Amino acid sequence: MTRPGRFALIAVAIVAAMVGFAFNSTHWLQRGEHATVDARFSIRGDQGPADQVVLVAIDDKTLAAGEGYPLDRRRHARVIRRLAKAGASVIAYDVPFDGAGDDEESNASLIEAVHDAPRTVLGTREVSDDGSTVLFGDGEALAYSGATPAATGLPRDGDGRVRRLDIKVNQVDSLAIAAARLKLGRAAHFPEAGDELIDFRGPAGTFAHVSFADVEAGTVPASTFRGKIVVVGPTAARLGGTVATPTADRMAEPELHASAVATALEDFPLRTAPWWVDALSILLMAGLTPFAARRWGALRGVSAGVVGLVLYVVAAQLLFGAGVVVAMVPPLVAALVAFALTPVAASRVPVAVGDLMERLGPPQANARTRRILATTLMGSGAFIVATVLLLQSTDALERFELSTVNKRFDARGSAGPPDDVVLVAIDEYTFTLPPKPQWPFDRADHAKVIRNLLAAGADVIAYDVQFTEAGPDPESDQDLANAVEEANGRIVLASTEVRSNGETEIFGGGESLASTKAVPAFSAFPQDADSKVRRLERDKNGLVHFDIAAARLASGRDVRAPDYYNWIDFPGPPGTVRTLSFVDVKNNRFDQADVRGKVVVVGGTANVLQDYHGTSSSGGALMAGPEIHVAGIQTALEGFPLRDGPGWLNLLSVFVLGLLAPVAGLRLKVVPALLTGAVGIAVLLVGAQVLFEREGVISHVSYPLIAGLAGLLVTGVVHGLTTAFEREQARDAFARFVPEAVVDQVLADAEGVRLGGVRGEATVMFSDLRGFTSFSETLEPERVIESLNRYLTEMSEAILDHGGTLVAYMGDGIMAVFGAPLKQSDHADRALEAARDMLGRMDGFNGWLREQGLHDGFKMGIGLNSGPVMSGNVGSERRLEYTALGDTTNTAARLEGMTKGTPHQLYISDTTRQALTRPVDDLVEVGEAEVRGRKAKVKLWSLRDGDAPAPLTEPSHRVEA
Repeated sequence: MTRPGRFALIAVAIVAAMVGFAFNSTHWLQRGEHATVDARFSIRGDQGPADQVVLVAIDDKTLAAGEGYPLDRRRHARVIRRLAKAGASVIAYDVPFDGAGDDEESNASLIEAVHDAPRTVLGTREVSDDGSTVLFGDGEALAYSGATPAATGLPRDGDGRVRRLDIKVNQVDSLAIAAARLKLGRAAHFPEAGDELIDFRGPAGTFAHVSFADVEAGTVPASTFRGKIVVVGPTAARLGGTVATPTADRMAEPELHASAVATALEDFPLRTAPWWVDALSILLMAGLTPFAARRWGALRGVSAGVVGLVLYVVAAQLLFGAGVVVAMVPPLVAALVAFALTPVAASRVPVAVGDLMERLGPPQANARTRRILATTLMGSGAFIVATVLLLQSTDALERFELSTVNKRFDARGSAGPPDDVVLVAIDEYTFTLPPKPQWPFDRADHAKVIRNLLAAGADVIAYDVQFTEAGPDPESDQDLANAVEEANGRIVLASTEVRSNGETEIFGGGESLASTKAVPAFSAFPQDADSKVRRLERDKNGLVHFDIAAARLASGRDVRAPDYYNWIDFPGPPGTVRTLSFVDVKNNRFDQADVRGKVVVVGGTANVLQDYHGTSSSGGALMAGPEIHVAGIQTALEGFPLRDGPGWLNLLSVFVLGLLAPVAGLRLKVVPALLTGAVGIAVLLVGAQVLFEREGVISHVSYPLIAGLAGLLVTGVVHGLTTAFEREQARDAFARFVPEAVVDQVLADAEGVRLGGVRGEATVMFSDLRGFTSFSETLEPERVIESLNRYLTEMSEAILDHGGTLVAYMGDGIMAVFGAPLKQSDHADRALEAARDMLGRMDGFNGWLREQGLHDGFKMGIGLNSGPVMSGNVGSERRLEYTALGDTTNTAARLEGMTKGTPHQLYISDTTRQALTRPVDDLVEVGEAEVRGRKAKVKLWSLRDGDAPAPLTEPSHRVEA
């Protein structure tokens, strides 16, 4: 294998990095990433139990007496008293004491024991949205006990394992956090939300189990518990309650909580590495192999990449030991892509990357410019794609993306009110019509509304008013329950408070709710990052969402949400749905046809009820919660027509938009390239809207839009820099033989220094220093070069001062042209004036020679001829020279040669004399002469100060120009 070129290695590194970022942004192989975390735990090994945490296990020994489970609460009271007496710092109970229990005496004994214990945490899975629990049956008993309520729910990853700990659940600390706070006191500084990695100390059984029965019997030394956090919970296999963790397939939940407590006490030593560390890792693994291959060859480069990957894995393990969890799968994928592509780049493919870049570049530019332009554009495009993919992986533009969803709803406009769902609104009119009611309304009023809707033929009634607490009038409560029962299961009742087991407190829950045949449902909406409502949850703790429940009843089929969070297809802005006033329905003053056979949502829209939210279609206004439910029910009835765009489409749009303008810029000029990129952005916006309206696909817009705009910017900048580079090349080329004042004028009309030429009228000059060759053979090389440079400098200044273009130095000879490349109407005048200046400067040059003792002085010969010439750049792509070709040039060269052996130092053709635009009084006619290569004789002129004419013959030794 050979060493790949610079462009090849850059291409390999960029492609590998982009693939790595794609995996990072889409979370592909997430289970594989979790497996690498588990492997790091296994390699680290058993860390042993934490010194500050003890586990009291309700094990098989505890259950051996034959008593069923749950245990009598008096047994728990005895254990708590013994632990408190032993000096336990905190008692964290992973046994739910929800409700008052079956035995009031046992419950009272437990409450007193907790009250007497210094610091006790009681765990429960049933935490309402407002943070309340049902520990000991009511808030007063819990408050008296002095216990700290805590949540014991455990979040699971996609593979079902528990690796993280929720800091809070509905504003209630998790068991581990609550226990650690009590232990640390003011020293506790935990996050207020989110989740953290649990630092599992080992497999199941790592924490020493003290049997609940032994503690109860008082046979365990007090030193076992003194000053420690004691976690109490069931570990007996028959009781279940085991979960999979990174270190064990089955670990009892109390032991997991013990690990979480130890982790919290150590301030969560395991932290996920920040995004920039993962990004740097991807770049490192993507670039190591190709860059090593550039230096040492492909085989050694791949070997270096393998070594680098091994070192990265080792470093990841070392970092894990230091408490930092770095990503493994995206860098690994980037490294594997680099391994695969580097040998390909090193092989002798038909076209090398450098040649490919040259071929990709614009054909009108020279080879070097094509390579620079192509490499810069492609590299910049790849960098844009990689950067945007990184932003996509971190949801950095989430709010911007959500705003584009709003714009798509706005562009679609109102679809009109739903046909199958209407709203009965507890509106301002209901609150203002005498006699003005007070909220909450008498439940008899709700009963009237339900009965009137049923009588009118409503198919389903979805009641968005919570009845989770008893009202002030038992008769009204019973009236409402009876009205709901009369609906025979066609009523959905809402609640935002759902226990962990999916039960609610509607009508007191349990049998009371079941007797009404109502369908309980969860009615809250999740809010996005900008606090707007756009989606509905499938369920909450197993309790189906309000909108889905209503759709199931209305359709008679098992309506299933495709995702956990599902887009709501809002029909329009606030006020779009058909609405009846609550008070009109209560008083039976409405058209029954408006609700017949339909789903009727009943809920509050009055401002005083403060149930308003921003939505995808509300713009700057707010939409009432019941109106959102109308949209959600209609969405569910239609089978959830809106869905997220597929991951491949979002990735493809970023790639296409990020590369479109740069790729177009390879072959097109800047304006067409920018127009191509702009068309791509327009296609994105129009396509996203079409997909939204016709297919119900909500694809990403912000990320490809940013990529497209960045592509436009880069294309414009790169083309601008390339044009500047070309102009600088042209300046360098022209500045050697064109006066500085002329360079800018030439460049203003030039499209770049390219092969090719133009035809125009000009005057060509040739000059030669007589006798310099023989002179140079008698001196040291240094003095020869010094003399020649001094002569050429004087003559060049004379030519440039008069607007001439220096075409070439030929030893001591000079070729110049006037009137090209910049057109000059007085080119003949300029050439003649330059010739005069050159002859005048010869005196100064000869004087310097005499002062240096080098020579008595030289004479020169100058030939001027005017006519059509072809001027431009000739040579190869690697080396260009400016020149002027044609018969005019040849004749000028021969005229200069004809001055040799004559008293004249200047011969001017008659065409030059005729081209003069200013009067000249010192020209004399020399006569006509035959010039080799021309059939007709040429009339010659010279300056008056010359001697008498000599025979006009061209020296035979002169070489043709």
